[in-house]
Amino acid sequence: MKIKLGLIGANGFIGLEIIRLLQFHPDVEIKYIFKHQNDITEEFNHLINNNFEHCQTENIADFKDCDCVLISLPEKKSYEYIKPLIGKTKIIDLGPDFRISDEDTYNRYYSEGYNKEIQSKFIYGFIEKNKSIIKSSDNVSNPGCFALASQLSILPIYDKIIKIDIFAITGSSGGGKTPSLKNHHSTRSKDLFSYNINNHRHLGEIFQSFPNLNQNNLSFIPTSGPFVRGIFVNCFIEINTKNNFEEISSDFKKLVSSNKFIRQQNELKLSNVIGSNYFDISLVNLTSNKLLVQSCLDNLVKGAAGNAIQCMNLMFNLEEDLGLNKILPIHV
Repeated sequence: MKIKLGLIGANGFIGLEIIRLLQFHPDVEIKYIFKHQNDITEEFNHLINNNFEHCQTENIADFKDCDCVLISLPEKKSYEYIKPLIGKTKIIDLGPDFRISDEDTYNRYYSEGYNKEIQSKFIYGFIEKNKSIIKSSDNVSNPGCFALASQLSILPIYDKIIKIDIFAITGSSGGGKTPSLKNHHSTRSKDLFSYNINNHRHLGEIFQSFPNLNQNNLSFIPTSGPFVRGIFVNCFIEINTKNNFEEISSDFKKLVSSNKFIRQQNELKLSNVIGSNYFDISLVNLTSNKLLVQSCLDNLVKGAAGNAIQCMNLMFNLEEDLGLNKILPIHV
């Protein structure tokens, strides 16, 4: 029997990516799409052959009939939809509101609005670290794209890190669908600039997952790149001298061998992951106690929609890569 899925926020970049990816999933039926203002097939004509007209609704109560609801909305927008649905269906929230469990950490990186009652019901969807917990969860908060790329880059060795500087470059789609002077692609397409240095809200997620890292030993430089999709991460890491490079390499090989979408490459290119759910990673030994970890992913797929579908598969005891394993990168 197919999973009856509801989608709230389908008209955004991530929502559209969820729709695209679910066309490859054999065990999912999109039962309801929440209609905000525009008919989705009128706004996005490329979907005209998918017959979504019959499943659009403005009644949130309809989603109680779904097995799972994916919500992809901006900050502070998810709660009004989650409140009537929580406990009635499984929920995966791709927005930022329920990623941070600690109230003090939440208040540091977000404006007011911490909801203790709802927050405690969500599990952080960092699959490669929290897989067993996600499997038994009814509510999952999907990680932010910068946060996930950074955490995957250091997961095998986070407890061996003395100091780390993360320089991460993201494409313009990370700014969302609504254009602004900062994220409009016509502004970003021929430019490069950093922003929110050591103050980006995704830092809270990294510190939450790895308590040994903090503002004293981790620097984070998020940067806007002149491309649409993808995140490219450079991690300059100082490790404990008792850990040699061979041991570090072995740690990363274990990460790769135990996760179907993580690939180790000698040379990284964004074009090798765009459009797919792959996360590519490479290691360079700089000195006896310093190494460079480079990584990349598609911010709309593994950094958002693809990771959410992985979580959904785990929550319904399906193969983790179902519906994602045949989606190849769009190389050109």
